[in-house]
Amino acid sequence: MKRIALDKATPGQILAEKLTRPDGVLLANQGAEVTEGLLRMLARQNVDTIVIEEADGRSAEEVLIEYQNFITALEDRFARVNDSGILLALKKTMIFLAQKERDETLALLSPPEPNKAAPLSQE
Repeated sequence: MKRIALDKATPGQILAEKLTRPDGVLLANQGAEVTEGLLRMLARQNVDTIVIEEADGRSAEEVLIEYQNFITALEDRFARVNDSGILLALKKTMIFLAQKERDETLALLSPPEPNKAAPLSQE
């Protein structure tokens, strides 16, 4: 996490903390993507700084290798579990959470380019 001046914020960054007015009204949730519109609204609300998520210094390749190593170790630990519903559910949940963390980390490493429209599908 890193606190930055609002005028240094750029679209595509992710809020690390929720933003509220002094009277408690929610302005933006934790995890929200910074957009031009959000920046304008925060400026109108006299918000001076925001806290953003920042990359942890790992490359995308390192994140993927770490994820694969975790999955391999998990498979080894659960290799003899074939009939325990609870343990299999635990394994499935751990894989899901690891995938989510991997995807969120990769998104922080390469945020989408602002104002770039997604390609239309050609079906």
